[in-house]
Amino acid sequence: MRRALFLAGVGLFLTGSALAQAPLPPGASAQMPAGHPPVQGAGESGEGAPAPGRGAARTDGNVPSADLPAGVIEAQINDAQGKPLPGMVARLAVLRQSVSEGDAREFKSATSGADGKVRFEGMTTGAKVSYRLTVKRETAEYASSPFTLREDIGQALVLHVYPVTGDIRRAMVGMRSFVMVEPRDDVFQFEVLYRIFNVGGVTWVPDDLVIDLPQGWKGFKAQESMGDTRAVAEGDRGARLLGTYGPGQHDVVFRFQVPNPHDETVSLEMALPPHVAEVQVMAEAAKGMGLEVSGMTPARPSVREDGRRLLVTGRQLKPGEPELKDLSIRLTGIPTPGPARWYAAGVALALGALGLFIGLSGSKAASTADTLPPEDVARAKKLLLDELVALEAARAADRIGPKTYESARRTLIDSLTRLEARLPAPLEKARKKRPRTA
Repeated sequence: MRRALFLAGVGLFLTGSALAQAPLPPGASAQMPAGHPPVQGAGESGEGAPAPGRGAARTDGNVPSADLPAGVIEAQINDAQGKPLPGMVARLAVLRQSVSEGDAREFKSATSGADGKVRFEGMTTGAKVSYRLTVKRETAEYASSPFTLREDIGQALVLHVYPVTGDIRRAMVGMRSFVMVEPRDDVFQFEVLYRIFNVGGVTWVPDDLVIDLPQGWKGFKAQESMGDTRAVAEGDRGARLLGTYGPGQHDVVFRFQVPNPHDETVSLEMALPPHVAEVQVMAEAAKGMGLEVSGMTPARPSVREDGRRLLVTGRQLKPGEPELKDLSIRLTGIPTPGPARWYAAGVALALGALGLFIGLSGSKAASTADTLPPEDVARAKKLLLDELVALEAARAADRIGPKTYESARRTLIDSLTRLEARLPAPLEKARKKRPRTA
Protein backbone atom coordinates (compact mmCIF):
# COMPACT_ATOMS: atom_id res chain seq x y z
CA MET A 1 0.00 0.00 0.00
CA ARG A 2 2.83 2.37 0.93
CA ARG A 3 4.57 1.72 -2.40
CA ALA A 4 1.36 2.35 -4.38
CA LEU A 5 0.84 5.65 -2.55
CA PHE A 6 4.43 6.63 -3.29
CA LEU A 7 4.00 5.89 -7.01
CA ALA A 8 0.74 7.83 -7.13
CA GLY A 9 2.45 10.72 -5.40
CA VAL A 10 5.28 10.58 -7.90
CA GLY A 11 2.74 10.64 -10.73
CA LEU A 12 1.20 13.84 -9.40
CA PHE A 13 4.66 15.21 -8.71
CA LEU A 14 5.79 14.62 -12.30
CA THR A 15 2.92 16.64 -13.72
CA GLY A 16 3.15 19.64 -11.44
CA SER A 17 6.35 20.12 -9.47
CA ALA A 18 9.08 22.58 -10.13
CA LEU A 19 11.67 19.80 -10.09
CA ALA A 20 10.02 18.19 -13.10
CA GLN A 21 10.92 21.38 -14.94
CA ALA A 22 14.59 21.18 -13.92
CA PRO A 23 17.22 21.05 -16.69
CA LEU A 24 18.50 17.65 -17.72
CA PRO A 25 21.53 16.38 -15.83
CA PRO A 26 24.80 16.35 -17.80
CA GLY A 27 24.64 13.85 -20.63
CA ALA A 28 20.98 13.01 -20.08
CA SER A 29 19.38 15.09 -22.84
CA ALA A 30 17.40 13.23 -25.47
CA GLN A 31 15.22 13.95 -28.47
CA MET A 32 11.65 12.71 -28.39
CA PRO A 33 10.92 9.90 -30.86
CA ALA A 34 9.52 11.17 -34.16
CA GLY A 35 5.86 12.09 -33.93
CA HIS A 36 5.61 12.33 -30.16
CA PRO A 37 3.40 15.18 -28.95
CA PRO A 38 5.16 17.78 -26.75
CA VAL A 39 5.96 16.48 -23.25
CA GLN A 40 6.10 18.64 -20.15
CA GLY A 41 9.13 18.41 -17.94
CA ALA A 42 11.91 19.65 -20.19
CA GLY A 43 12.13 23.28 -19.17
CA GLU A 44 14.83 25.08 -17.24
CA SER A 45 15.04 26.40 -13.70
CA GLY A 46 17.63 27.57 -11.26
CA GLU A 47 18.84 25.93 -8.04
CA GLY A 48 17.53 22.41 -7.50
CA ALA A 49 14.37 22.28 -5.38
CA PRO A 50 14.19 20.17 -2.23
CA ALA A 51 12.89 16.70 -2.92
CA PRO A 52 9.85 15.62 -0.92
CA GLY A 53 10.83 13.63 2.13
CA ARG A 54 14.56 13.15 1.52
CA GLY A 55 17.63 15.20 0.69
CA ALA A 56 17.95 17.87 -1.97
CA ALA A 57 19.12 17.83 -5.56
CA ARG A 58 22.00 20.29 -5.81
CA THR A 59 23.07 22.01 -8.98
CA ASP A 60 26.47 21.16 -10.45
CA GLY A 61 28.60 23.86 -12.06
CA ASN A 62 30.80 24.06 -15.15
CA VAL A 63 31.76 27.61 -16.19
CA PRO A 64 34.79 29.63 -17.32
CA SER A 65 36.33 31.47 -14.33
CA ALA A 66 38.41 34.63 -14.34
CA ASP A 67 39.71 33.56 -10.92
CA LEU A 68 41.73 30.77 -12.58
CA PRO A 69 44.68 31.19 -14.95
CA ALA A 70 44.43 30.03 -18.55
CA GLY A 71 44.98 26.29 -18.94
CA VAL A 72 43.79 25.47 -15.39
CA ILE A 73 40.80 23.26 -14.53
CA GLU A 74 39.67 23.24 -10.90
CA ALA A 75 36.81 21.07 -9.62
CA GLN A 76 35.05 21.20 -6.27
CA ILE A 77 33.78 17.75 -5.20
CA ASN A 78 30.94 17.96 -2.66
CA ASP A 79 28.60 15.50 -0.96
CA ALA A 80 24.78 15.53 -1.03
CA GLN A 81 24.73 18.25 1.67
CA GLY A 82 27.15 20.46 -0.24
CA LYS A 83 30.12 19.71 2.05
CA PRO A 84 33.61 19.06 0.58
CA LEU A 85 34.50 15.40 -0.09
CA PRO A 86 38.20 14.63 0.43
CA GLY A 87 39.92 11.56 -1.01
CA MET A 88 37.77 11.33 -4.15
CA VAL A 89 39.60 10.28 -7.35
CA ALA A 90 38.64 12.52 -10.27
CA ARG A 91 39.37 11.37 -13.84
CA LEU A 92 39.77 13.95 -16.59
CA ALA A 93 39.15 12.74 -20.15
CA VAL A 94 41.04 14.74 -22.79
CA LEU A 95 39.88 14.45 -26.42
CA ARG A 96 42.08 15.96 -29.13
CA GLN A 97 40.39 16.39 -32.50
CA SER A 98 42.41 16.53 -35.73
CA VAL A 99 41.23 16.12 -39.31
CA SER A 100 44.68 15.09 -40.56
CA GLU A 101 45.74 12.86 -37.66
CA GLY A 102 42.36 11.68 -36.35
CA ASP A 103 41.03 11.91 -32.80
CA ALA A 104 43.18 11.01 -29.80
CA ARG A 105 42.03 10.43 -26.23
CA GLU A 106 44.00 10.45 -22.98
CA PHE A 107 43.17 10.51 -19.28
CA LYS A 108 44.55 12.30 -16.23
CA SER A 109 43.70 11.65 -12.58
CA ALA A 110 43.83 13.65 -9.36
CA THR A 111 42.59 13.10 -5.78
CA SER A 112 40.59 15.72 -3.91
CA GLY A 113 42.22 17.28 -0.85
CA ALA A 114 40.72 18.20 2.50
CA ASP A 115 38.87 21.07 0.82
CA GLY A 116 37.33 18.68 -1.76
CA LYS A 117 39.21 20.31 -4.66
CA VAL A 118 41.15 18.79 -7.57
CA ARG A 119 43.27 20.84 -9.94
CA PHE A 120 44.73 20.20 -13.40
CA GLU A 121 47.28 22.69 -14.77
CA GLY A 122 48.96 23.28 -18.12
CA MET A 123 45.97 22.04 -20.12
CA THR A 124 45.60 22.91 -23.82
CA THR A 125 43.22 25.73 -24.66
CA GLY A 126 41.11 26.23 -27.79
CA ALA A 127 38.29 24.46 -29.60
CA LYS A 128 40.34 21.47 -30.81
CA VAL A 129 40.61 19.91 -27.34
CA SER A 130 37.60 19.06 -25.16
CA TYR A 131 37.43 17.81 -21.57
CA ARG A 132 35.06 15.86 -19.30
CA LEU A 133 35.50 15.18 -15.59
CA THR A 134 34.12 12.06 -13.88
CA VAL A 135 34.07 10.86 -10.27
CA LYS A 136 33.08 7.33 -9.24
CA ARG A 137 31.45 6.27 -6.00
CA GLU A 138 30.71 2.58 -5.62
CA THR A 139 28.80 1.61 -8.82
CA ALA A 140 27.78 5.18 -9.69
CA GLU A 141 29.58 7.59 -12.00
CA TYR A 142 29.09 11.35 -11.75
CA ALA A 143 30.24 13.44 -14.70
CA SER A 144 30.46 17.01 -15.90
CA SER A 145 29.23 18.04 -19.30
CA PRO A 146 32.01 18.27 -21.95
CA PHE A 147 33.78 21.64 -22.22
CA THR A 148 36.66 23.43 -23.91
CA LEU A 149 39.08 25.92 -22.36
CA ARG A 150 39.18 29.58 -23.25
CA GLU A 151 42.50 31.12 -24.25
CA ASP A 152 42.46 33.75 -21.47
CA ILE A 153 40.93 32.14 -18.34
CA GLY A 154 40.46 28.75 -16.67
CA GLN A 155 37.43 26.53 -15.97
CA ALA A 156 35.68 26.02 -12.60
CA LEU A 157 33.57 22.93 -11.93
CA VAL A 158 31.34 21.81 -9.06
CA LEU A 159 30.36 18.13 -8.88
CA HIS A 160 28.06 16.58 -6.26
CA VAL A 161 28.35 12.93 -5.22
CA TYR A 162 25.42 11.14 -3.59
CA PRO A 163 24.85 7.87 -1.69
CA VAL A 164 24.19 4.93 -4.02
CA THR A 165 21.68 2.07 -4.09
CA GLY A 166 20.88 -0.67 -6.58
CA ASP A 167 17.40 -1.14 -5.12
CA ILE A 168 14.87 1.23 -6.63
CA ARG A 169 12.73 0.88 -3.51
CA ARG A 170 15.45 2.70 -1.56
CA ALA A 171 15.51 5.65 -3.98
CA MET A 172 12.75 8.14 -4.74
CA VAL A 173 12.56 7.37 -8.44
CA GLY A 174 9.48 7.63 -10.66
CA MET A 175 9.07 7.31 -14.41
CA ARG A 176 7.01 8.38 -17.37
CA SER A 177 6.84 5.97 -20.29
CA PHE A 178 6.11 6.90 -23.90
CA VAL A 179 5.62 4.18 -26.54
CA MET A 180 5.14 4.81 -30.26
CA VAL A 181 4.11 1.98 -32.62
CA GLU A 182 4.41 2.46 -36.37
CA PRO A 183 3.13 -0.26 -38.72
CA ARG A 184 5.50 -0.74 -41.66
CA ASP A 185 5.65 -3.13 -44.62
CA ASP A 186 7.06 -6.15 -42.83
CA VAL A 187 7.53 -4.96 -39.22
CA PHE A 188 6.08 -2.86 -36.44
CA GLN A 189 8.57 -0.15 -35.52
CA PHE A 190 8.62 0.66 -31.78
CA GLU A 191 10.13 3.83 -30.33
CA VAL A 192 10.29 3.96 -26.54
CA LEU A 193 11.18 6.80 -24.17
CA TYR A 194 11.55 6.39 -20.40
CA ARG A 195 11.71 9.79 -18.69
CA ILE A 196 13.17 8.99 -15.27
CA PHE A 197 12.91 11.40 -12.33
CA ASN A 198 14.98 11.01 -9.17
CA VAL A 199 13.37 13.34 -6.63
CA GLY A 200 15.45 12.30 -3.61
CA GLY A 201 19.03 12.47 -2.41
CA VAL A 202 20.08 8.88 -3.21
CA THR A 203 21.45 7.80 -6.60
CA TRP A 204 19.89 4.75 -8.22
CA VAL A 205 22.08 2.36 -10.25
CA PRO A 206 19.86 -0.43 -11.69
CA ASP A 207 20.83 -3.90 -10.56
CA ASP A 208 20.02 -6.55 -13.21
CA LEU A 209 16.94 -4.72 -14.53
CA VAL A 210 15.84 -6.26 -17.87
CA ILE A 211 12.59 -5.12 -19.50
CA ASP A 212 10.78 -7.82 -21.49
CA LEU A 213 10.03 -6.77 -25.08
CA PRO A 214 7.34 -8.21 -27.42
CA GLN A 215 7.92 -11.72 -28.70
CA GLY A 216 10.11 -11.88 -31.79
CA TRP A 217 11.68 -8.44 -31.29
CA LYS A 218 14.75 -7.56 -33.34
CA GLY A 219 16.78 -4.61 -34.62
CA PHE A 220 17.36 -3.03 -31.20
CA LYS A 221 19.04 0.37 -31.30
CA ALA A 222 19.49 2.83 -28.43
CA GLN A 223 19.89 6.56 -28.79
CA GLU A 224 23.38 7.68 -27.83
CA SER A 225 23.90 10.12 -24.97
CA MET A 226 26.88 11.87 -23.41
CA GLY A 227 26.11 10.26 -20.05
CA ASP A 228 26.06 6.63 -19.07
CA THR A 229 22.27 6.28 -18.72
CA ARG A 230 21.16 3.96 -21.50
CA ALA A 231 19.44 0.74 -22.54
CA VAL A 232 21.20 -2.19 -24.23
CA ALA A 233 19.89 -5.39 -25.82
CA GLU A 234 20.16 -8.35 -23.46
CA GLY A 235 20.31 -11.53 -25.57
CA ASP A 236 16.75 -12.54 -26.37
CA ARG A 237 15.42 -11.32 -22.99
CA GLY A 238 14.80 -7.66 -23.79
CA ALA A 239 16.30 -4.27 -22.89
CA ARG A 240 18.65 -3.88 -19.93
CA LEU A 241 18.59 -0.50 -18.17
CA LEU A 242 22.08 0.74 -17.23
CA GLY A 243 23.69 3.87 -15.84
CA THR A 244 23.71 6.33 -12.96
CA TYR A 245 20.37 7.95 -12.12
CA GLY A 246 21.26 10.70 -9.68
CA PRO A 247 18.90 13.43 -8.49
CA GLY A 248 17.23 15.13 -11.45
CA GLN A 249 15.82 14.02 -14.79
CA HIS A 250 17.22 11.40 -17.18
CA ASP A 251 15.92 10.19 -20.56
CA VAL A 252 16.48 6.73 -22.03
CA VAL A 253 15.41 6.27 -25.66
CA PHE A 254 15.56 3.16 -27.81
CA ARG A 255 13.82 1.50 -30.74
CA PHE A 256 13.23 -2.02 -31.95
CA GLN A 257 11.10 -3.94 -34.45
CA VAL A 258 8.56 -6.75 -34.25
CA PRO A 259 7.67 -8.86 -37.35
CA ASN A 260 4.38 -7.91 -39.02
CA PRO A 261 2.30 -11.05 -39.71
CA HIS A 262 0.00 -9.05 -42.04
CA ASP A 263 -3.08 -9.84 -39.97
CA GLU A 264 -5.91 -7.34 -39.58
CA THR A 265 -5.64 -7.58 -35.77
CA VAL A 266 -2.36 -7.92 -33.86
CA SER A 267 -1.70 -8.10 -30.09
CA LEU A 268 1.67 -6.99 -28.72
CA GLU A 269 2.84 -7.45 -25.13
CA MET A 270 5.74 -5.67 -23.43
CA ALA A 271 6.81 -5.11 -19.83
CA LEU A 272 7.38 -1.81 -18.04
CA PRO A 273 10.24 -0.95 -15.69
CA PRO A 274 9.38 -0.46 -12.01
CA HIS A 275 7.91 2.75 -10.61
CA VAL A 276 6.20 3.88 -13.83
CA ALA A 277 3.57 6.39 -12.70
CA GLU A 278 2.38 7.53 -16.14
CA VAL A 279 2.20 5.87 -19.57
CA GLN A 280 1.32 7.20 -23.00
CA VAL A 281 0.91 4.90 -26.01
CA MET A 282 0.69 6.16 -29.58
CA ALA A 283 0.21 4.39 -32.90
CA GLU A 284 0.55 5.75 -36.40
CA ALA A 285 -2.71 4.64 -37.96
CA ALA A 286 -4.20 4.43 -41.43
CA LYS A 287 -7.88 5.24 -41.83
CA GLY A 288 -9.99 2.53 -40.19
CA MET A 289 -7.28 1.37 -37.78
CA GLY A 290 -7.90 1.16 -34.05
CA LEU A 291 -5.69 1.15 -30.94
CA GLU A 292 -6.63 -0.58 -27.67
CA VAL A 293 -4.42 -0.78 -24.58
CA SER A 294 -5.55 -2.82 -21.60
CA GLY A 295 -6.56 -0.65 -18.65
CA MET A 296 -6.52 2.59 -20.64
CA THR A 297 -9.20 4.86 -22.04
CA PRO A 298 -10.26 4.58 -25.72
CA ALA A 299 -7.60 6.02 -28.02
CA ARG A 300 -8.24 9.52 -29.33
CA PRO A 301 -7.20 10.69 -32.80
CA SER A 302 -4.35 13.14 -33.23
CA VAL A 303 -2.08 14.31 -36.05
CA ARG A 304 1.69 14.22 -36.42
CA GLU A 305 3.66 17.26 -37.54
CA ASP A 306 3.88 15.78 -41.04
CA GLY A 307 0.09 15.38 -41.18
CA ARG A 308 -0.08 11.63 -40.65
CA ARG A 309 -2.81 10.25 -38.40
CA LEU A 310 -2.08 9.15 -34.83
CA LEU A 311 -4.08 7.33 -32.18
CA VAL A 312 -3.18 8.23 -28.58
CA THR A 313 -4.12 6.81 -25.20
CA GLY A 314 -2.59 6.82 -21.75
CA ARG A 315 -2.93 6.40 -18.03
CA GLN A 316 -1.68 8.03 -14.85
CA LEU A 317 -1.70 6.22 -11.53
CA LYS A 318 -4.10 7.38 -8.84
CA PRO A 319 -3.76 6.83 -5.08
CA GLY A 320 -4.39 3.21 -4.15
CA GLU A 321 -3.90 1.81 -7.67
CA PRO A 322 -1.42 -1.07 -8.13
CA GLU A 323 1.88 -0.52 -9.91
CA LEU A 324 1.87 -0.60 -13.72
CA LYS A 325 3.87 -3.64 -14.79
CA ASP A 326 3.16 -4.26 -18.48
CA LEU A 327 1.43 -3.06 -21.62
CA SER A 328 -1.03 -5.11 -23.66
CA ILE A 329 -1.40 -3.33 -27.01
CA ARG A 330 -3.99 -4.36 -29.61
CA LEU A 331 -4.05 -2.91 -33.13
CA THR A 332 -7.16 -3.50 -35.24
CA GLY A 333 -8.12 -2.78 -38.83
CA ILE A 334 -4.54 -3.07 -40.08
CA PRO A 335 -4.45 -2.89 -43.91
CA THR A 336 -3.51 -6.27 -45.41
CA PRO A 337 -2.86 -7.33 -49.02
CA GLY A 338 -6.07 -8.66 -50.65
CA PRO A 339 -6.22 -12.19 -52.17
CA ALA A 340 -6.77 -10.76 -55.66
CA ARG A 341 -3.32 -9.18 -55.55
CA TRP A 342 -1.65 -12.49 -54.79
CA TYR A 343 -3.73 -14.17 -57.53
CA ALA A 344 -2.64 -11.44 -59.95
CA ALA A 345 0.97 -11.90 -58.96
CA GLY A 346 0.64 -15.65 -59.54
CA VAL A 347 -0.94 -15.10 -62.95
CA ALA A 348 1.75 -12.56 -63.78
CA LEU A 349 4.56 -14.91 -62.87
CA ALA A 350 2.99 -17.78 -64.83
CA LEU A 351 2.50 -15.63 -67.93
CA GLY A 352 5.97 -14.16 -67.55
CA ALA A 353 7.47 -17.65 -67.39
CA LEU A 354 5.45 -18.71 -70.47
CA GLY A 355 6.53 -15.61 -72.38
CA LEU A 356 10.15 -16.22 -71.49
CA PHE A 357 9.81 -19.87 -72.55
CA ILE A 358 8.37 -18.78 -75.90
CA GLY A 359 11.13 -16.25 -76.43
CA LEU A 360 13.89 -18.72 -75.69
CA SER A 361 12.49 -21.81 -77.40
CA GLY A 362 11.80 -20.40 -80.86
CA SER A 363 9.17 -21.60 -83.38
CA LYS A 364 8.37 -24.85 -81.59
CA ALA A 365 7.31 -23.00 -78.46
CA ALA A 366 5.45 -20.43 -80.59
CA SER A 367 3.30 -23.13 -82.13
CA THR A 368 2.42 -24.27 -78.60
CA ALA A 369 1.33 -20.72 -77.75
CA ASP A 370 -1.26 -20.83 -80.55
CA THR A 371 -3.39 -22.95 -78.26
CA LEU A 372 -3.48 -20.30 -75.49
CA PRO A 373 -7.09 -19.06 -75.27
CA PRO A 374 -7.18 -15.31 -76.11
CA GLU A 375 -9.91 -14.72 -73.53
CA ASP A 376 -7.57 -15.98 -70.76
CA VAL A 377 -4.88 -13.54 -71.82
CA ALA A 378 -7.39 -10.66 -71.95
CA ARG A 379 -8.72 -11.62 -68.51
CA ALA A 380 -5.22 -11.74 -67.03
CA LYS A 381 -4.34 -8.38 -68.56
CA LYS A 382 -7.51 -6.77 -67.15
CA LEU A 383 -6.81 -8.27 -63.73
CA LEU A 384 -3.29 -6.86 -63.73
CA LEU A 385 -4.55 -3.40 -64.75
CA ASP A 386 -7.25 -3.47 -62.07
CA GLU A 387 -4.67 -4.41 -59.45
CA LEU A 388 -2.41 -1.58 -60.60
CA VAL A 389 -5.26 0.90 -60.12
CA ALA A 390 -6.07 -0.58 -56.69
CA LEU A 391 -2.41 -0.38 -55.72
CA GLU A 392 -2.24 3.33 -56.57
CA ALA A 393 -5.41 3.99 -54.58
CA ALA A 394 -4.06 2.10 -51.55
CA ARG A 395 -0.82 4.09 -51.59
CA ALA A 396 -2.67 7.40 -51.96
CA ALA A 397 -4.78 6.50 -48.91
CA ASP A 398 -1.62 5.49 -46.98
CA ARG A 399 -2.94 1.95 -46.46
CA ILE A 400 0.38 0.43 -47.54
CA GLY A 401 3.97 1.50 -47.08
CA PRO A 402 6.36 2.78 -49.75
CA LYS A 403 8.39 -0.44 -49.94
CA THR A 404 5.34 -2.65 -50.51
CA TYR A 405 4.04 -0.16 -53.06
CA GLU A 406 7.25 -0.06 -55.08
CA SER A 407 7.72 -3.84 -55.02
CA ALA A 408 4.13 -4.61 -56.08
CA ARG A 409 4.14 -1.89 -58.74
CA ARG A 410 7.34 -3.23 -60.30
CA THR A 411 5.90 -6.77 -60.36
CA LEU A 412 2.64 -5.68 -62.01
CA ILE A 413 4.24 -3.43 -64.63
CA ASP A 414 6.89 -6.03 -65.44
CA SER A 415 4.17 -8.66 -65.91
CA LEU A 416 2.15 -6.36 -68.18
CA THR A 417 5.27 -5.60 -70.21
CA ARG A 418 6.05 -9.28 -70.66
CA LEU A 419 2.45 -10.00 -71.59
CA GLU A 420 2.50 -7.34 -74.31
CA ALA A 421 6.00 -8.14 -75.58
CA ARG A 422 6.00 -11.94 -75.60
CA LEU A 423 2.49 -12.91 -76.66
CA PRO A 424 1.25 -10.57 -79.44
CA ALA A 425 2.20 -12.89 -82.33
CA PRO A 426 0.31 -15.96 -81.10
CA LEU A 427 -2.71 -13.81 -80.24
CA GLU A 428 -2.65 -12.19 -83.68
CA LYS A 429 -2.64 -15.64 -85.31
CA ALA A 430 -5.58 -16.67 -83.15
CA ARG A 431 -7.53 -13.61 -84.28
CA LYS A 432 -6.79 -14.32 -87.99
CA LYS A 433 -8.12 -17.88 -87.65
CA ARG A 434 -11.54 -16.65 -86.48
CA PRO A 435 -14.22 -16.80 -89.23
CA ARG A 436 -15.53 -13.45 -90.41
CA THR A 437 -19.20 -12.71 -89.94
CA ALA A 438 -21.31 -10.62 -92.21
